[in-house]
Amino acid sequence: MTDLFTISRGALLPALSAVIKAVERRSTIPILQYVRLSYVDAALMITGTNLDVEICAKVTIENLHSFGGFTLPAGVLHDAVRKLPDSAEIKFQMDGKQDSSSFTISAGRSRFKLNSLPDSDFPEMAVADFTHRMTMPAKQLATALNLVSFAISTEETRYYLNGIYWHVTGIMEDALLGAVATDGHRLAFHKMPMPMELSTDMPGVIIPRRTINLLPALAAGEGDVLIELNSNKIRFTFADETVLSSKLIDGTFPEYERVIPRNNENVFKIDVEPVKQAIDRVLTISNDKGNGCKFQFENDHLSLSVINPDQGTADDQVLIELLSGEPVNIGFNSKYCLEMLGVSDSKEAFICLGDAGSPALIHPSINGERSETTSFVLMPMRL
Repeated sequence: MTDLFTISRGALLPALSAVIKAVERRSTIPILQYVRLSYVDAALMITGTNLDVEICAKVTIENLHSFGGFTLPAGVLHDAVRKLPDSAEIKFQMDGKQDSSSFTISAGRSRFKLNSLPDSDFPEMAVADFTHRMTMPAKQLATALNLVSFAISTEETRYYLNGIYWHVTGIMEDALLGAVATDGHRLAFHKMPMPMELSTDMPGVIIPRRTINLLPALAAGEGDVLIELNSNKIRFTFADETVLSSKLIDGTFPEYERVIPRNNENVFKIDVEPVKQAIDRVLTISNDKGNGCKFQFENDHLSLSVINPDQGTADDQVLIELLSGEPVNIGFNSKYCLEMLGVSDSKEAFICLGDAGSPALIHPSINGERSETTSFVLMPMRL
């Protein structure tokens, strides 16, 4: 039995927890249920992949000596480490000679003998020739994803809507970095300052939903994130040296700006929390078939009503303020409204309406004014 290295649970578990997010619990390809442990730049590198996404986490270990890469079953290894005491020092040993088919992981009186698959079978995502790069605070990335990801389509036949469109909008000194998602019923758009090192000829790319779902946990920490991309792949490198690489969706995102209403002159200001609570109350009677709700925007109040032929009706009312234009009666998917109002931290919002058949434009409030960086579009329903 050959000693490889000893590592504390506190150092190993966060890295495993990050990497395992890219691993398929069930896969027809056995090696995709494994993580790879390897020696890279005098550190332990842990890698997991599902062929479309790869996550690598680097862990520094004092006096680490070079060793050959090996694989272990991801779920079992993660659970074993998670269940050990917080103060555990975990020893990794190879059973037999190089290319052994099993490894022993021990801590105190706990011992696990895990089977391995050949390291040569573990797939590696090809190193891409990235043409564009940018750096931004991790919190800025997390905020952008939170504000738009709820609108990503889950309809697989419209695969080009199954992600966030990351692109440059505007020209020259007015250029901004935009993140957009839509499912055809609603659209979310967030604009960020253009990173200094990013050129305006960056291609617009579609980051897949699976990748988007993995990013918030990785971007939760402090520090900056380096984003590198080309027309096929994107890579995120975080301050703790965790790296997420992903393929991009090969498709053309629709011209979303054409659906953003420009002349909605009926503008209402709402307090977000009371409106959310009122919508939630009338949803109690909904039959879940479209979650249709009638919104009657009056001069000083909003009336909500839901009709369920099988169970009855529900009505509610909340105070609002008409800033310009005139009252409007319109139908919306009430659950979509709740999601839109819930993703922003803003306590107030501006709802801009046309007629009953036109989409609504919603802006969170920033210092009492309409946000110029975030907007939502919601298509109406016929009730």
